Amino acid sequence: MKQTSHYQVLARRWRPRRFSELVGQEVVARTLKNALLGDTPAHAYLLTGIRGVGKTTIARLMAMTINCTAAGEDGEPCNQCAACTAIAAGNDLDVSEMDAASHTGVDDVRDLIDSARYPPASRRWRVFIIDEVHMLSRNAFNALLKTLEEPPAQVMFILATTDVERLPVTVRSRCQRFDLRRLSVAEIQQQLRHIFDSEQIQAEEAALRMIAAAADGSMRDALSLAERVLAFSREQISHNDVQQALGLLTPELPRQLTDAIIAGDAASALQWMKKAASRGYSPRALLEGLGSLWHQLACCRIAPEMLSEEPDEAVQQWMQDVLKQWPHAVLDLHYQVLLHGLRDLALVDEQCGAEMVVLRLCHLQQLTNPDSEKKKSSAPPRHEASRHITPPAPAIQAEAQQATTQQEKTPNKTPDSPAPPTRSSTEAGEARQAPLPSSAVCHDWPSAVAAYSELQPAFAALLEHVVCTRFDEKQVRLSLEPHQQHAIPMQERVSFERWLGRSIIWDNRHHDASSEMTISRQRSERHKAEQQRLWQHAREDPHIQALITALGCSLLEVIPPGMADQDKNN
Repeated sequence: MKQTSHYQVLARRWRPRRFSELVGQEVVARTLKNALLGDTPAHAYLLTGIRGVGKTTIARLMAMTINCTAAGEDGEPCNQCAACTAIAAGNDLDVSEMDAASHTGVDDVRDLIDSARYPPASRRWRVFIIDEVHMLSRNAFNALLKTLEEPPAQVMFILATTDVERLPVTVRSRCQRFDLRRLSVAEIQQQLRHIFDSEQIQAEEAALRMIAAAADGSMRDALSLAERVLAFSREQISHNDVQQALGLLTPELPRQLTDAIIAGDAASALQWMKKAASRGYSPRALLEGLGSLWHQLACCRIAPEMLSEEPDEAVQQWMQDVLKQWPHAVLDLHYQVLLHGLRDLALVDEQCGAEMVVLRLCHLQQLTNPDSEKKKSSAPPRHEASRHITPPAPAIQAEAQQATTQQEKTPNKTPDSPAPPTRSSTEAGEARQAPLPSSAVCHDWPSAVAAYSELQPAFAALLEHVVCTRFDEKQVRLSLEPHQQHAIPMQERVSFERWLGRSIIWDNRHHDASSEMTISRQRSERHKAEQQRLWQHAREDPHIQALITALGCSLLEVIPPGMADQDKNN
């Protein structure tokens, strides 16, 4: 039988053996090398960061460097001496690694403390590496505190964790903490290119970029994903192979869905959602891809130079076209609605919930851009329901011609005797125009809100809680809380501004604006002052004083005049 050598995955085969081989952790590597090279190491270190950024690798490199017999002046281990080879193989007696995820109890920590009392067997330092240290129990942490603060000579503790907030503050304060940063897409892509070239694997740059983006800042995840793609396509990797092997969302789908939302075409958007579901894409992943694309659009609006980071020129042109059609406020409003939909997606079926979110976004586009709805309504309908009865085209033309002839024959009317409007013009006038306030009625903010409450009482109730900082004949400036900014839609703002006949600025309320009075607060203050006046008047009334003295009673409640009759009627 043919014997095959043991295969090592890329993540293990390309584990860094020198500090200079670490990707994206230059600051941490330089600090630790200087401390170890200058013989000023701390007795306890805490390495924290997401998975796959080099925490355990750095801990092993520190153990190798501090025990290396032929370390260079640059602070790098030689990787050739007995100490380096034994530590790299994981069989050195003076370097112990404990997985806290499987050794969580206080007994495991006591065994570690007992072994720390003995001096090194053959090395300069005894090093204890505790991986996933946040998994230790509370009693285990308490047992470790004293030894961690005052360890024996030539003993070093290196703690590694992905969730540093779960460590007690007493443990964190006893260690030198180093936060390993998340790797960027460009750094992961560059390292993948180096590894693939060394392994003689051909891969497209677009494929490497997709793997790097899917790794989410983790180098180990990137290499694991690369192994998965290699098993699918062997030694030739294309971006289509990456999409199929990893089940990634195609970048064209969020763009096509965005085009449908911008056009306010709910039918087309729903069709794209059905097509994505038939391809096996997760509805949540599709909405998250949509949010990522809109975030990229918002960043490109603020910093146009970020458009050059997109390698595809056609995609750059598409993004420029979208930015011209979508103002910043409209894009931000759509993004907020999308986030709310993602938050509530777990409450219902994902496919149904995602489709409802997309339909809501299309309807929101029609509210923020009425032109899209006009264009859509002006186009002839594709399908008519059988229950709708429409007059034939000749009848419509005859009716229009008759109305035109009658209008030409009718003489011009004076303003004192206006012609009776037709049914269609009356309905259109009622739909387009609301009664405009006169300057005598809207002389200040409370009177404007009171007048508008006769037309839109629900919206006027919201305005009663808004602070008005300026009100004159030309401009009105309102100060809103963050929740009020989200509660008042754009369509209601535009309608109120047209009704008022003044330019309205909707500002964010500052923290120091708590003393400013809203209409509801003014009403509450007036009610409170009236109650105090009634109580004072009742206490000073001689007849009430005589009753209290004669009967030995006390005053419990003062009801304003007329309120008692209303209570009886109710």
